[in-house]
Amino acid sequence: MSYIFINPVVDNMYIKEELDQVLLNNGYSRVEVENDWHKIVKEKYNEALKSTGKTLLDRRCPLAIDTINEYVNDQDVFIPQIDPILIHCGIEIANREDLKGKKKIITTPCESLALYGNKKNLQDTVFISWKEFVKDLNLHGKIQVKPLDESPIPPGYFKSLKAKISSISGEENIEEYFKNNLHKESDLVEMLYCTNGCNNGDGVLINE
Repeated sequence: MSYIFINPVVDNMYIKEELDQVLLNNGYSRVEVENDWHKIVKEKYNEALKSTGKTLLDRRCPLAIDTINEYVNDQDVFIPQIDPILIHCGIEIANREDLKGKKKIITTPCESLALYGNKKNLQDTVFISWKEFVKDLNLHGKIQVKPLDESPIPPGYFKSLKAKISSISGEENIEEYFKNNLHKESDLVEMLYCTNGCNNGDGVLINE
C-alpha cells in the first residue's frame, strides 16, 4: 500500500467517499496532516513583516516569483525563505514515523509546485500534479468531477494581518503591477500566478 495526500483544490473537485474508494482500488490510502499549516505559514509571514522595512513578497506560488524576478531587487523587496503550504504538508508526511519506508505521494494543483517539492528530495516522497497522477493511473473518466468556480484558498489569504496588503493574480496583472513599481506602496504583496487561484492551475485535470 502506498499513501497519498490530496491537495485542497483536488479535494474539492470530488465526492470524498468516491475518490477514496478509487484510490484504494489502485493501492493508495489517503493521509492527512496533523498541523494547521495554513495558520502556521500565515504566522511566519506575520513575523517576516515585523522583521523588515521592505515590501514583503508572497512566496507561496513559485511561478509568481519567477514572473517578477526581473522587476525587483533586494533593495526594495524581501522574499522570505518560507516554503509554500503544500510543501510544508509534504515535509510533515515525509517525516512521519508511522509512514517510514512507505511510498508517499503529494498531489499538487500545478507543475511548478511538483517541481519545487521534488527538489527537496524527501525520503520515499514524490510530488506530482493531479493531472499527471490521473494520467499515470488511467483514471480519467472513471470518477465524477465537480467544477470549481473558486479556489479553496482564494486571493485574500493575508487580509487578517495588520498591514497594507495588495493581492494580485494572473501573469499579466502581476507583470504590469511590478513593471509600474506599485509594490513599493504596500507592506505585503500576495501573488497567485493563476487567475483567481490554484483551481486554475495547469495540474488540475478539469481545466483540460
